[in-house]
Amino acid sequence: MVSLLDRKLWRDIGAMRGQVVTIALLVAAGVAVFVGSVSTYLSLRGGCEQFYADGRFPQIFVTLKRAPLALVPRLNSIPGVVAVEPRIVREVIVDWPAVSQPVSARLVSLTHAGDEPLARLHLRRGTAPEPGAARSAAVNEAFADANGVRPGGEIRVLLNGRVQGFRISGIALSPEYVYAVKPGLPIPDDRLYAILWVDRSAAEAAFDMKGAFNDAVIALAPGVDPKPVIEELDRLLEPYGSIGAIARRDQPSNRFLEDELNQQKVMSITIPIIFFGVATFLLNGALGRLVAAQREQIAALKALGFPTLLLTLHYLKLMLVIVLIGSALGIAGGFGFGHAMIASYQGFFRLPELPFRLAPWAAVAGVAISIAAGAFGVITALQEVVGLAPAEAMRPAMPLGFRRSWIERIVPGRAFGARRMMMLRNVAGRPFRSLFTIIGIAFAVPMMVLGIFWRDAIGDMIELQFNLVERGNAMITFVHPVDRAVLRDLARQPGVLAVEGQRIVPVRLRAGHQSYLTSVIGLAATDQLRRPHDSARRPIVAAPDGITLTRRLAERLALSAGQIVTVEAMEGRRRRRDVPVSAIVDEAVGMASYMDIDTLNRFTGEGAAVSAASLHVEPAALAALGASFKTMPAIESVTMKAYVIASFMEKIAGLVFVVAGILTGFAAIITVGVVYNSARISLQERAWELASLRVLGFTRSEVAGILFGEFALDIAVGIPLGLLLSRGVIALIAHLHSSESFQIPGVIALQTYLIATAVVLASAAISAIIVRRRVDRLDLVAALKTRE
Repeated sequence: MVSLLDRKLWRDIGAMRGQVVTIALLVAAGVAVFVGSVSTYLSLRGGCEQFYADGRFPQIFVTLKRAPLALVPRLNSIPGVVAVEPRIVREVIVDWPAVSQPVSARLVSLTHAGDEPLARLHLRRGTAPEPGAARSAAVNEAFADANGVRPGGEIRVLLNGRVQGFRISGIALSPEYVYAVKPGLPIPDDRLYAILWVDRSAAEAAFDMKGAFNDAVIALAPGVDPKPVIEELDRLLEPYGSIGAIARRDQPSNRFLEDELNQQKVMSITIPIIFFGVATFLLNGALGRLVAAQREQIAALKALGFPTLLLTLHYLKLMLVIVLIGSALGIAGGFGFGHAMIASYQGFFRLPELPFRLAPWAAVAGVAISIAAGAFGVITALQEVVGLAPAEAMRPAMPLGFRRSWIERIVPGRAFGARRMMMLRNVAGRPFRSLFTIIGIAFAVPMMVLGIFWRDAIGDMIELQFNLVERGNAMITFVHPVDRAVLRDLARQPGVLAVEGQRIVPVRLRAGHQSYLTSVIGLAATDQLRRPHDSARRPIVAAPDGITLTRRLAERLALSAGQIVTVEAMEGRRRRRDVPVSAIVDEAVGMASYMDIDTLNRFTGEGAAVSAASLHVEPAALAALGASFKTMPAIESVTMKAYVIASFMEKIAGLVFVVAGILTGFAAIITVGVVYNSARISLQERAWELASLRVLGFTRSEVAGILFGEFALDIAVGIPLGLLLSRGVIALIAHLHSSESFQIPGVIALQTYLIATAVVLASAAISAIIVRRRVDRLDLVAALKTRE
């Protein structure tokens, strides 16, 4: 008996190969997204943790003006501290002939030729500067790759107003600069920002720091809470101009890395749940309908003596074959998905090794969930059939009682012809079958939208941040706060159309038990080149007696408009003041805060000073202006908006588009699977009825029109429902994927809705063509046979 059922199994698979393939693809899409997302997250997390451990990544970072090396033993004696590494760190300008504008760089001192007690270098090529080698420097790999830098070359650096050349001794990575970004920018530009490691003797001579340090990294004993250590460090280093120690969580490179890992973790949970949930629901329903359509075959087998258990195992085998085919495809697809993701991250995060490792447990879990969903659908459908006596089950299912349907009560009957009336009564008489098709299509739509909407989000982020908030096309920061008179000098530069000064002050914001070390930006009420905007995209002027916070910063501090926050300046006289939150604004990038510039200058007690300037420059004059900034020692860094946007598109958008493209492909598979299976199973369920109509004189076109009319009605209801569902899905994904570094807007463009709708309609059209051929080839004699 087993061999007979096995032969039937393979015959069924051959006869239903189209349905087998599409159901298997549903499983494959769900498994691929689940396995690929989880494995990518675990591979990223593992690669980062390994580099942090090998590179002795510190737990605390502190920047100050100047302190004597004799202070280091006192820092070492703080309870919980196991190592302190004092350094000299300064932002400098690099004269790189290949680009017209100044290249910014961070110069970091070394004391042990790169094998530092903390923040150890990983040499890719060459060597680190040897002790006493005052004219050698190692360069970070990202800058070297972007600019074709090789060991043995030269790099020219502007140090205290004079240009000094360094021989490039090596190319290196550091756990401190996995994501190397210029201060004040959340987006790296590898072409225009470098990390330079030089021997301590070179840094001491360049910045007159003999026997002193202005930066320190600290390692803690395992399990030590960094908060009390930070408080003690701030107390000890306040007289030396400390701007506040920060924990590893807030170190710029690690913060972005953790944000991205958290986003990847969220993605490995939320998106697979959505994809897998839809796929398993559809798998359950499709297999259930497939089994129910073989009602008469099951009854005949029971009449021949096949026990219920054996029949159940037979259909479970059918399910198992389909699920295993889909799972094999899904695991292979997940492997490819994960490799593509990791390849995108390798140009984004600079790690010594970042191999993709498929998580075995994720593959096993994906297969198990698929089998469980399929088994549930099969067993549920079988229970309805095997519970009947064989003679009863062998009869065709009871025809519908064709009577006035609820649709006809809404719309007058004379509005329909006979065929439309039959179509509507079939839909109303089989509500659960129609509901399954409608829900399947409704779920397919947000799957497509989820894959496509990322382009809408990226476009909206660029519009908000770079067209509404930051309206200038260049920005410079000064080494120290300078008098506002410098703005007049900048305004006289060729091609400069407008200049506005800003005061940027490092502060610690405190609200209850929450605190955050950041900078407050001072703006004038008349400023036009940088204007924060509220949630309705209306420009906001910084209140003269309050502080404006971005939404993510307000959430971090658990504040809302009108509440009080303590602002503690981390430079100058280190004054502290309680101010109300005057407004909450939306920005796509980073967590900023704003105050009126005159209020901020009075708060710091430094008079009419600026520490940065926004410029609007004629595009044709940008290159010449950038070249002139290379020779101005007062300028610490220069940022051109065009380069920032290009870097954003290359780094952030490029990574997002890889994910979006893959998800769109999987969504298209689910959409085709849903639509084709619904049409194909409907034909299988309705073969007897459609054959009867053909015998009664209906043409092939008329019969197909009735079948496809019902299907079109399901699609007409499912697509709008799916579009509504899309808004909720995208709002949830945008909220969960937003981080302190980036605010993902939950926007969906009309074009995205149209593309998602077009894919569903195209899938329906292709399915209709395939099914129409089967309608035309319908065997009337076989279909009309009944077993009484």
